Amino acid sequence: MKKVVFAFACLMIGSGAFAAGSKSTMPAERKAAVAVKTNKSDIKVSANKQEVGNFRIQKAFKMWDACGQMITVWVSAPNGTSWDVMYSAAIDHVIDCLNSNGCYE
Repeated sequence: MKKVVFAFACLMIGSGAFAAGSKSTMPAERKAAVAVKTNKSDIKVSANKQEVGNFRIQKAFKMWDACGQMITVWVSAPNGTSWDVMYSAAIDHVIDCLNSNGCYE
């Protein structure tokens, strides 16, 4: 009986934490970058808004599984992302989709 009460208490705490999520649909505001300009002895500090980078890069990674199938995984990332990070994301996807025989599903 103690286990049932403990399990019910954990269930109520978990559901309460899930229900306490954010109700706002507005995206978080970006903080302004600070630019410091020095002119001889005077220091001026101004706040500049960051430019919104809408550029993305894509890369296709081709891999082979244990069954001889070639898998092409397309990865899209923000501009400036290194290719090894993108490759790591592609490998993680392929590894998550392998069955017990090492074949891509």
